Amino acid sequence: MKKLIRIIEKRKLMCAALSTIVALGSHTGTYVCAAGASAGDAQTKEIQAGKMQAANDTQTPVNETASEDTQPVLTDEELAAYYRDSVFVGDSIMVGFRNYSAKQKSFVHDIQFLAVGSYSAFNAMKPVEGDNVHPMYKGKKSQIWNAIPLMDCKRAFILLGMNDISILGLEGARDKYKELIDKILEASPDIEIHIISVTYTLKDQGKGKLNNENLAQYNLLLQEMAEENGWGYLDLCTPISDGEGNLAKEYCSDGFVHLSSSAYTLWETALIDYAGGQARQAATETDEDTSISGSADKAALSQKNTEIQTKDPGSKINALKGSGSKTGTSTEADASQETKERKQS
Repeated sequence: MKKLIRIIEKRKLMCAALSTIVALGSHTGTYVCAAGASAGDAQTKEIQAGKMQAANDTQTPVNETASEDTQPVLTDEELAAYYRDSVFVGDSIMVGFRNYSAKQKSFVHDIQFLAVGSYSAFNAMKPVEGDNVHPMYKGKKSQIWNAIPLMDCKRAFILLGMNDISILGLEGARDKYKELIDKILEASPDIEIHIISVTYTLKDQGKGKLNNENLAQYNLLLQEMAEENGWGYLDLCTPISDGEGNLAKEYCSDGFVHLSSSAYTLWETALIDYAGGQARQAATETDEDTSISGSADKAALSQKNTEIQTKDPGSKINALKGSGSKTGTSTEADASQETKERKQS
C-alpha cells in the first residue's frame, strides 16, 4: 500500500514538473494530469498538443478565407454606375420597384424605369394610340424600343409575361417576348439584355392560366431563351418565395401577387450579387481572350518561321556558317603560316 502511494506521489511530482516546463515555454495547451495517468501518457498528450498547436498556427481563420465569389467585386460607386446605366422595363410589379427605389438613398435610387401597370409584350407591340398601354417617357407614351436609345443606357432589365400568359399561353408569351427584344436590339444593337423572372402569386391565389405551376414553367422557358441568345437571366422570384413554389406571405402587399417593400429590399440585395457576378464573368472572359490572343500570336510566329525555312531550307545553315566564317578564315591562315616556317627551317 505504501509502495503504491509512493508511486502515485512520484507521478504527481512528475506531472507538476512537466506543467512547470510547459508554463515556462508559454505553451497554450492545457491538460490536467490525473493521479492514475502515467508520465508517458502525459508526455504523449503534450506532444500531440504541440502538433495541434502548430497546425492551428498555420491554419488561416475561416473568416479570412472567404471564397472569391463572396468577395466584393464592385465598389459603391461602380455599383451605382452599373445600374445608373440601366433601364428597368416592366409591368405593375416593376412599378412597385420604381416607387420603392425613389425612396431609397442607395444605388437603386438612380435606376431609370420604363414601367406601367398592365404592361406586357403583347401590349408593347401595339401602336401608341388611344388606350393602348405604354410607359411614359418625358411625359409622353412611348414604345420602349424608341425610348431606350434616348436614355443613354448600356443595358435593359426586362420583367414581362405575367399579363401575356393568360392571352398567349406559355410558348406564345415567350415568343412575343422574343419578338419585343428583337425590336429593342434593332434600335439599340449594342445594348445588353437581362431578363428578370416573373414572380409567384400567394398559395392557391392563381387565376386560370396565371397559376404558380405555369409561372414556374414560364421562368424555365425564359431562362432557356436567355441562354440560347447570350442574354443575362436574373432570378428575383426565388428570394421572395416560400420554398414551395409560392410567393411568401410576408412579401405580398395585396393578398394576391403584388410585392411589399420588404420584398423589394431582397431584390436590392439580389441586384448587388448579380452585378458582382457580371463583373466576375467579364473579368474571366477578358483573361481568356488575353490568353487566346497570346497563343494565337505564338502560333502565327511559329507558322512564319516554318514558312521561311520551307522557302529557303539552307537559310538557317547559311546563317550558322556566316556566324563562324571569321573563325574559319583565321584557322586557315594559321595553318599556312606554320607550313612556311617548316620549309624555311
